[in-house]
Amino acid sequence: MNCSDGDPVSRDGRWVGVTLEHRQVCLDAAEEETSEVSYAGILITHYDSREKVSEAWVPLGVDPSEADDEELIQQLRGALLWQEGQPKADAD
Repeated sequence: MNCSDGDPVSRDGRWVGVTLEHRQVCLDAAEEETSEVSYAGILITHYDSREKVSEAWVPLGVDPSEADDEELIQQLRGALLWQEGQPKADAD
């Protein structure tokens, strides 16, 4: 995208945004103690006619398993197929 394209949300048609996002996760260590950690993940956002349709956040572990990798691949594959006009799967 070049500078003249403006805000990406203003694009017409179907498109998918993929970004790295950190989320805060609260962990209960004890009854009165909670700790908050930042956890990285990939945010996949579906847009249609300039409106956000849905989003999915796929966590990225420090040492991802093969199952983690496969989940990310399936999410990306589904998003790109949806962008090309296929119906959106309910699992997204």
